[in-house]
Amino acid sequence: MRQPVIGITTFISEKGLTLPTTYIDAVNDTEGVPMVLAKTLDPDKVEAQIDSIDALLLTGGNDIEPALFNEEPHRALGEIEPGRDEYESSLIEHALEKGIPVLGICRGAQILNIQQGGTMYQDIYSQIDEDLNQHSQKAARNYLAHTVNIKEGSLLHEITGETAIRTNTFHHQANKAVPDHFIISATSPDGVVEAVESTTHEFVLGLQWHPEGTYFNDDPSKKIFHAFVAAAKHSMAYV
Repeated sequence: MRQPVIGITTFISEKGLTLPTTYIDAVNDTEGVPMVLAKTLDPDKVEAQIDSIDALLLTGGNDIEPALFNEEPHRALGEIEPGRDEYESSLIEHALEKGIPVLGICRGAQILNIQQGGTMYQDIYSQIDEDLNQHSQKAARNYLAHTVNIKEGSLLHEITGETAIRTNTFHHQANKAVPDHFIISATSPDGVVEAVESTTHEFVLGLQWHPEGTYFNDDPSKKIFHAFVAAAKHSMAYV
């Protein structure tokens, strides 16, 4: 059997399309074959991209356009990436229709939840009435900064074999409520949503942290990528 092809989205700016090599390095260390996906707003071409891959990896990046979830821009909203939300929403739609695994990381977890009908905070520090921990660490990207508590019986629990892990953290936005067919499968000690997942798909998972950044020094991070690629390989027999 051929190796599964993992489609990876990019950051989008005036400088063009960019992608940290950590995503590619993590996929390359598994049985997966990384394929970088270029933005297109042509529906037929989006569908063709999904038809060419066996799993979809939604990467991190800047903030999400609040019009996507019917809100006006909050004063703390950061830089957005024009066209990216529309493009990735279309990718998600076609990926779920095809039934391939989807892994959303940081921003990717948010766009996944929003596209499926969830809600999010534009800025956790001003919109959550709690004394929050630091969610944008000053340490290196491979440093495990804080605890994440994992829901027993969830896909994430099955993958990691743990009910609590340490993760890195680089965000000021976060998911809020999830749609009926999703669950919140992990939170940080201060209550911020750290993982969401579908209850109706084999592997549709969104993580607020960056396991690609800790892949080579953290066992749960490695397990996540290997489980993702294994799910892609499994789904190839049914697509």
